Amino acid sequence: MEQHRIVVVDDHPLFLHGVVGVLEADGLAVVGTARGVHEALAVVATERPDAVLLDLHMEDGSGHDLLRRLRDLHGDAMTLVVLTVTTDPEQMLEAVRNGADGFLTKDQPPDHLPRTLRGAIAGEAAMSRSMAAHVLRDVRASRAGATRRPPPGRARLTPRQLEILQLIAAGGTTREIAERLFLSPETVRWHVKAILRKLGARTRAEAASVLRETVASQHA
Repeated sequence: MEQHRIVVVDDHPLFLHGVVGVLEADGLAVVGTARGVHEALAVVATERPDAVLLDLHMEDGSGHDLLRRLRDLHGDAMTLVVLTVTTDPEQMLEAVRNGADGFLTKDQPPDHLPRTLRGAIAGEAAMSRSMAAHVLRDVRASRAGATRRPPPGRARLTPRQLEILQLIAAGGTTREIAERLFLSPETVRWHVKAILRKLGARTRAEAASVLRETVASQHA
């Protein structure tokens, strides 16, 4: 069995140690670990692994940012697989758009992880059936909307992000939005950051203003 070289990125030391142990016990070579974006970029540049297994939440940034930067720097030279606690399909879709080859959740049995990671390196889909179904629905929705011109300022927002933006415009706080949508406050904050980035807004108020201007232009 080929010994693939892996870099593991997670900001929780105990979990990081556990994942390394699971992978090494199954014959995979963990050639580096990191707890944040900058450290991960340095380790990957030095080790040139076959795959990077990364969380979405890091001590100095976002796993989505790391995905984009790794793809920009290394292209398809390595397999990128997310391993995270969230089961939010919108985060999974965003990860795939940013370059992830797979999306795994931390509630899976440990012995499944090495086999799934090897499959991802070999070109297989590394995600649950429910997550794969969300990808198919997203592709169908993208094709259906391809002939329709998206409203300005909202073209790149996912349905979940647009929903959160509408609640922001209505005056909702992070906690109120989280309770309304059955999400964690951390997930809502992540979505808000993505919304601001995509709209080129600096604050929630500016993002809400973009939404109101778009709606007003549609009714003009």
